[in-house]
Amino acid sequence: MPSLLVPDIDPPALVVVTGANGFIAQHCVAALLVAGFQVVGTVRSAAKVETVIKTHHAHPKLRVVVIEDLTDVQRYLEILEPLSPTAIFHIAGPFHYDAKNFEEEMMVPAVKGSLAVLEVAAKIESIRRVVHTNSFASIYDAAAGPSPGKIYTSQDWSPLEYEDGVKADNAPTAYRASKAAAEKAAWKFMEKKRLGFDLVSLCPAMVFGPFLPEAKPTTIAGVNTSNLLLWAAISAGRDKAVPPTKGPVWVDVRDVADAHVQALRWVGLGGGRYLLASGVYCNQELADVSRRMFPKYGDRIPIGEPGKRESHTHFGISTEKTDNHLGVKWRSLEDSLADVVPQLFEIEKGQT
Repeated sequence: MPSLLVPDIDPPALVVVTGANGFIAQHCVAALLVAGFQVVGTVRSAAKVETVIKTHHAHPKLRVVVIEDLTDVQRYLEILEPLSPTAIFHIAGPFHYDAKNFEEEMMVPAVKGSLAVLEVAAKIESIRRVVHTNSFASIYDAAAGPSPGKIYTSQDWSPLEYEDGVKADNAPTAYRASKAAAEKAAWKFMEKKRLGFDLVSLCPAMVFGPFLPEAKPTTIAGVNTSNLLLWAAISAGRDKAVPPTKGPVWVDVRDVADAHVQALRWVGLGGGRYLLASGVYCNQELADVSRRMFPKYGDRIPIGEPGKRESHTHFGISTEKTDNHLGVKWRSLEDSLADVVPQLFEIEKGQT
């Protein structure tokens, strides 16, 4: 879909961020505020309003509203239309592996939630762009296996459809299907008719990185799914085995937030789809780097097989299009771990 002939979006435009209490969304809100944008964050319960406000130190350009049902178009309109927002970051969506009813807990919120936001954007004349946060899961074909030599780009698509998620044998498959189905539904919506806004799709890999200081979880159980996988790789114990790598492509959450702001601002990006990834990794690398950087946690970080790497055994990725269009400068794994590893051990120490 070609971009609309509209001006670039600059501060102090008002941007809606759905699921503003989430890990990625917290960083996106912070990045928007630093850039000078006004932000309206949506959360699903009144209890989360104050949490988001405190996270951003009651910033004068931030307000938080409650929209309990991600699929409730009328509720979105009642709250947002009077505010005349210019853009929406649709980030809210399920990312966990605890679901039992995959359709109800994963497929419906992901697909119908995405379509609801697009319907809202179609009805609010002031909205010029929706930045849709998807996932590498909507690019990656898990059925193809490790595929050494394969290079995934933003041109690739997961073959999973809605029914694959409903009938999945496990939660990770259902999650991948939910992301693929939601993104496919969004692009199909955009083909229906000429709309007053355009769409940019961002597909981040496994998202590591630090928590905002005021949003740091109080227990390990409260840590986001991606960082929990990191935690499992670095906390099992010195003489324990390094757990298998579950998702060998990663990105720092701060780079994801920067990419969102870039995707918002430039008119020429409308209709684009971008893979967000710093590179490939394996759990042995997480352990090696963390052990080198934090010897004080040496009794907890598995030794495993130092120096062993897995990248030659599976696919790779290319972010050339993202690099050229968004200009994100990807953080190194060392930079990312330097900030999040101490936080994770502090969270564990502070548990009651």
